[in-house]
Amino acid sequence: MFNPSRRAFLAKGAVATGGILAGAALAGCSSGATTLAATTTTTFPHVTNGADALARLVAGNGRFVSGRPTNQGRTSARLVEVADHQDPFAIILGCSDSRVSPEIVFDQGVGDLFVIRVAGNTAIDPVLLGSIEYSVAELGSVLLMVLGHENCGAVKGALSEALKGTAYPGDIGSFLSPVVPAAQSVATLPVTSQLDGAIKQNVLNQVQALSSSAAIIQPAVAAGKLTIVGAEYTLTTGKVTILT
Repeated sequence: MFNPSRRAFLAKGAVATGGILAGAALAGCSSGATTLAATTTTTFPHVTNGADALARLVAGNGRFVSGRPTNQGRTSARLVEVADHQDPFAIILGCSDSRVSPEIVFDQGVGDLFVIRVAGNTAIDPVLLGSIEYSVAELGSVLLMVLGHENCGAVKGALSEALKGTAYPGDIGSFLSPVVPAAQSVATLPVTSQLDGAIKQNVLNQVQALSSSAAIIQPAVAAGKLTIVGAEYTLTTGKVTILT
């Protein structure tokens, strides 16, 4: 249902990349260089199910943590390859935090991930939920990961609002509201455990809400076409821990 407008939009990019490709081919004729179209962009295995998709993300995070990322799929050849189509194998619903960039954290390339980032990694807003639904229905993504992270400022804010009555200016409260239930759930925990407990609970709450989203996501899960998982990123080590 989105394809006509999407293809019209991407056609403009295809014209530009076509010029790049043509220029590279002419350069290759004069110097013997390999053209962009002939360059191998990635050796990552193609995945068609949630288990393999998750394994690919875990392996990529392992490379990132060890300091040996491959950075595959980030070449000019890859830009040409995906200029007129995309089929991201995974959707990452992550936080807007500047320290948590999914393509880097999971060592993936251009076109591999459909990334949705909002402070607090929630998808209550219809615009965010619709973005996820689009990637499932139109792009064929087989994995949806809700990615929370250590020391999350949005969760800190929700804790302060829920447990101390703190009021925030402007529209900050709009992204805190979906996190408040997780903050309220840890009220009886020791203060030193509340932040980490609320971060994890918020991820689990989002996984549960998405799993029961009836329009597109729940049927895809029921049909075995989509797997949903929750995870937490540790800022100090770079490691992603699967929570579900």
